[in-house]
Amino acid sequence: MENTRRLRVLADPLHREDATVRRAFDAWHRQVRIPQVRYIAFLTALMYLLYAAVEQSVATDLQAPRLLAHAVLVPGLLLVVAAMSFRARLQRPMWALLMVAPVIANGANLYLNTGSPQFLVFAPEIYLSIMWTFAISGLPLRQASMAALAIVVLVIAAAFRNAMPGELIQLHLLWVLAAFSFGGMSAFILEKAHKHTFLQQRQLARSAQIDELTSLWNRAHIERLFEEERARAERYGQPFSVILVDIDHFKAVNDTWGHSAGDAVLRQFAELLRQNLREVDAIGRIGGEEFFVLLPQTPVAQAQLVASGLQARINAFDFETVGRRTASFGVTEYRPGESRVDTFDRADQALYAAKENGRDRIEVR
Repeated sequence: MENTRRLRVLADPLHREDATVRRAFDAWHRQVRIPQVRYIAFLTALMYLLYAAVEQSVATDLQAPRLLAHAVLVPGLLLVVAAMSFRARLQRPMWALLMVAPVIANGANLYLNTGSPQFLVFAPEIYLSIMWTFAISGLPLRQASMAALAIVVLVIAAAFRNAMPGELIQLHLLWVLAAFSFGGMSAFILEKAHKHTFLQQRQLARSAQIDELTSLWNRAHIERLFEEERARAERYGQPFSVILVDIDHFKAVNDTWGHSAGDAVLRQFAELLRQNLREVDAIGRIGGEEFFVLLPQTPVAQAQLVASGLQARINAFDFETVGRRTASFGVTEYRPGESRVDTFDRADQALYAAKENGRDRIEVR
């Protein structure tokens, strides 16, 4: 069982991630591949135009249908794909068209050449197209596999419908298998590398937002979240409040029991805040023993009740090594039109008043 799990993780770095992360990867991956799709589509359309010109001097039959397929239909589809890549709202149908394009190209090839004495002259387009679908087109692995598999089904059906010498069928299908295998492996390795890159970028982004000791948001990210909430409040007129929380006499904890004990208190304090607030509330450590709580859609009277609930839970909790501790609270509500600094300063004044008035208090401004 353990070996199976390891193999799954090796095959898919996102195996242990939830559906939200997988959806985020899919969206990120598609955006990363848009430039590849655009330029490869342009280049492949140009190559098909060159192919159409050369084909006219090589093919001995069906000149007009060949010209229509390789100078109009396939390049036209690819140019439409490239054009659609410039518009975000057209990118969803663009992926569908990109899946269809190589299937249509190979269907045209088989229609024009199956049963012809020149079949093997034009067969390399099939092999190259399968590899192109996997490794060059820009299609994600799942969609590329579906398109390439459709091509293989068409090839096998055409091979057995139109009798070919046994040796030629075997050679032809061997090359199809090789193209599918090499192309599929290349696409698999590339997508796996993209998944590792995505997870690394996600971890770096998270590290830049998280306080390492408590795993709460850091000050910089809390300030960004505040600005987002302020923009919503200005737009929709919904209230929100903030609470500043400071652990009382925290310096004495470090001086008496050491910094390891102090760190343990900070971690447990952060967990208390997490457990007793809503999922929509944002909690951050903004420095030392000071914490910040952002309460969306919450007027100041309700925020004061939240602070009272937190105070009760903190006062009843036995912290590791140091026992019972208290905290002081500064509560305020955002006032329309004011800046982040104005709101933070008012909360800070409330917290200072709580400290001055004896600690283990809640002050509102």
